[in-house]
Amino acid sequence: MQFAAKLILLLSLLLACQQAVASNRFYADNQLEPTDGFAWDWSFGAGYYIDKHYLAGVEYDDGLELDVNIALSYDRFYLDIDNSQLSGGFIIGYNLVDQYNWSLDIISTDIQDGFNEEGPFYNNKKPVDELAGITERKGDFAAGLRLSRRFDDTQISFELLHDISKSHQSYLASGFVSTIVDWQNWEFRFGTGYHIYSSDFTNYYYGVSEQEATDVRPIYQPSQSFGLLFEFHSEYPISEDWVFLNGLLVNWYSSEVTDSPIVDDDMQIKAKIGVRYVF
Repeated sequence: MQFAAKLILLLSLLLACQQAVASNRFYADNQLEPTDGFAWDWSFGAGYYIDKHYLAGVEYDDGLELDVNIALSYDRFYLDIDNSQLSGGFIIGYNLVDQYNWSLDIISTDIQDGFNEEGPFYNNKKPVDELAGITERKGDFAAGLRLSRRFDDTQISFELLHDISKSHQSYLASGFVSTIVDWQNWEFRFGTGYHIYSSDFTNYYYGVSEQEATDVRPIYQPSQSFGLLFEFHSEYPISEDWVFLNGLLVNWYSSEVTDSPIVDDDMQIKAKIGVRYVF
């Protein structure tokens, strides 16, 4: 999958075709609809982020990161890589139905980041005492159906996905409501989402097996869990090609997650400020 993504990325940089407007699946300006032939768009940038994690012993991480955003479409197939927005990610899809502002799509996307006894994979700076001895939790890649409805600058969507990466191999259900507000030269984005995680998902990431248990870390086998998401994102053009951006992402988790011995906070908060170059 990584090789295929890199190959598509390389082709997109070499081909010069008509532009395709797109954003991540969370927002109402997502224009990943059937196109007449091949279309593409891309931008790049950089930003500074601060991430307050929910895992035990992981206080926060910060640093600079590069953003590459690619939108490709060919008829009903599309690829979207969005790194500028905090809720962005990698998505491959195929549009089944697009009528009367309703869309039904088959999609594949990443949902959950992995971690190990050093914390999130991007951290990996030093061992975390509270996580020492746990087995690695791999990130997932899920596929399923997405139903969405657009109302001018607002979008409602529902997803039912199943992990196909052999991580937790279980189902996830999500619902999103998002809107975009323009004010003078600013663009403000607000969104909220609700996730339902299966017991297999919750136990894979937050359970504690007999082999991982210690005197201070008891065995833990959680059931189905829930999560809430809120995002604020804004952009302002500072020149013809450069755009200033900033955002805040908050994930809140239910007690099935927060009661885990390897979790010490009921929410994760990530903030970002940066710029991107638009072609």
